[in-house]
Amino acid sequence: MKNLLAIGITGTLLYLGFKAFGLNRFNVYSVVRTLNPRITKVTLTGLSLATDISIDNPTNTSLKVSKPVVTITTGGKFAALGTIEVEVPWTSLTPYISNLVSRIPSLIGKTGQSPAALDLPMEYYYTVYVNDLFYQSSPEKIA
Repeated sequence: MKNLLAIGITGTLLYLGFKAFGLNRFNVYSVVRTLNPRITKVTLTGLSLATDISIDNPTNTSLKVSKPVVTITTGGKFAALGTIEVEVPWTSLTPYISNLVSRIPSLIGKTGQSPAALDLPMEYYYTVYVNDLFYQSSPEKIA
C-alpha cells in the first residue's frame, strides 16, 4: 500500500513539474501583447473600450488559453472589468469629467478612435489562464 501511495505522489509531482516547465518555456519564449486599443462606443451610461490580445507562441508546446479578463483602473482605483470589450461607466470617471466635457461631442458616433484622445490617466491589465495556470499582465497605460 505504501508503494502505491509513493508511486501516486511521485507521478503527481512529475506531472506538476512538467506543467510548470511548459509554462516557464511559454513565459521565456512567448510574447503576449495587446493590439489596437480603441473606443467602440460612447453612450449615456459610459464608454466602451476594446482591444485585441495577441499571443505569439514559438515553442512546440500546445496551449489552452481562457478568455482574457481586462481590468481598467483610473488613478490606481478600479474603474471597470470585462472581457475584450469593457464598458467604463461615467461614474468611474467623475474626477476627470471637467476635462472630458469638451471631448465627448467629438467621440459620439465615431468608432475606432484611440483612447489616447481622452487624455485620461487610465491603466489596464488582463488576466488569463494558460494551461490551467493563472497569468496576470503588468499594468499598462491605455494609449
